[in-house]
Amino acid sequence: MFKLPNYTLKQFMCIAIIGSMMMMESIDTNILTVAIPSIAANLGTTPLNVKLAIVSYLVSLSIFIPISGYLSDKFGSKNILLISIAGFGFSSLLCGLSSSLIKLVIFRFVQGIFGALTVPVGRLLMLKVFSKQELVKVFMLISMPLLLGPLLAPYLGGLLVSYYSWHYIFYVNIPFSLLALLATFRFVDNYRQEVKKFNWKSFIALGVFLAILAFWLDTALDIKNAYVHLIYVVLILIALIIYLKIELNSSNRIVNYKLFKIKSYNLCFWSSAISRITFGAKGFVLILYLQMALKITPLESGFITSWMALGYLFSRIAVSKLLKYLGFKKMLTICNIGTFISMLMFCLIDKPDIFAVIIIVANGFFSAVIPLLIYVLCYADVPSEDYASATGLMSTTQQLFFAAGVTLAAACIFICNKIYAFSYGNQTFMTAFVVIALIGLMGQFCFNKLNPDSGEKLANQTNK
Repeated sequence: MFKLPNYTLKQFMCIAIIGSMMMMESIDTNILTVAIPSIAANLGTTPLNVKLAIVSYLVSLSIFIPISGYLSDKFGSKNILLISIAGFGFSSLLCGLSSSLIKLVIFRFVQGIFGALTVPVGRLLMLKVFSKQELVKVFMLISMPLLLGPLLAPYLGGLLVSYYSWHYIFYVNIPFSLLALLATFRFVDNYRQEVKKFNWKSFIALGVFLAILAFWLDTALDIKNAYVHLIYVVLILIALIIYLKIELNSSNRIVNYKLFKIKSYNLCFWSSAISRITFGAKGFVLILYLQMALKITPLESGFITSWMALGYLFSRIAVSKLLKYLGFKKMLTICNIGTFISMLMFCLIDKPDIFAVIIIVANGFFSAVIPLLIYVLCYADVPSEDYASATGLMSTTQQLFFAAGVTLAAACIFICNKIYAFSYGNQTFMTAFVVIALIGLMGQFCFNKLNPDSGEKLANQTNK
């Protein structure tokens, strides 16, 4: 139990502000998927093209998260939080007013910039407001909205699309942003500290590289000319070489490459990448399968997929109890196999019934345990002075890998649809589920290399 009365009013309001912003961003990340067919029909494009609005938001997050800590320390946590909340709310309004796909993609990218500042700055604020002895309970408390986001997003999205229009999935952010803005102005203090010179050259070079790579991945299926693909590959390689040249010749690097020499962190990083790719692909394909193959309404599909978050909640309760008996390696293996089997069972869903709910809840449970354990285990052997860079690297790349998962899923559906010559039939989506399940199973190569006693000390801390 969390003893809320022990917190001061400012501390409690900080928890409420950061928790609500986490939930809002979590909802915003998941809610657009439900509205994809409606947006495509309204804007005169295809559902696969609408995914660019999802990818642009996630790529924007991955690019701008690394700069959030620097801006918070230099200009003050309160100032940056006010700007990010106001910007997030205003860009949500612009997304809702979009009359074309290109406008929606641009405004979603802008929205991602402010979203990239909101949550990381909020987490840094927690380190300022609470003592180290309180952080475990505080972070457990503010992480609950992250679980509520996926639970509310599909149902809320389906409700808004069915009874209003897709525009309202963005408008719903505005009142929450206004309340958070007022609360931040009233209750949050402005913490600053001295900062080192930021490596702007590396930051810009990395951003250009990621932007070109993401755009090529998203448009690759529509490009018929092989020479255009070659041009993209050359541009990506040039951008990567420029970034590496700037970064490796700098004494103030954005990425701490020494972290990859730590076995546990290296394995956790790549298994996290596979997990995020699978997670992004799964949500995209499942919603399209329910709406386009099974002809289920957005409201019904949102309700069915929202049950996955119940599995997330169960995983939160069960992890601390099971971890002390199984250990990290065994539990990761069990959950990875469970995710694989439950993903294959998506192919058996043919209507929104109790069988579908059970499969979706089970998949939610197994797939949620993996990133939870990885997040704890990745710090097992990382020196305390490298915690910030380790956190920044994981936070930045997980958004990009999620975006890669969405793009991969769209590519798989496109190719399968051509092979089977159906208009988004069952075989197309079933093949996509099998491919995604096999990709997720590849994480087992990383888990097999973990030591049997990996993270033993951290497991004791998790159980407290």
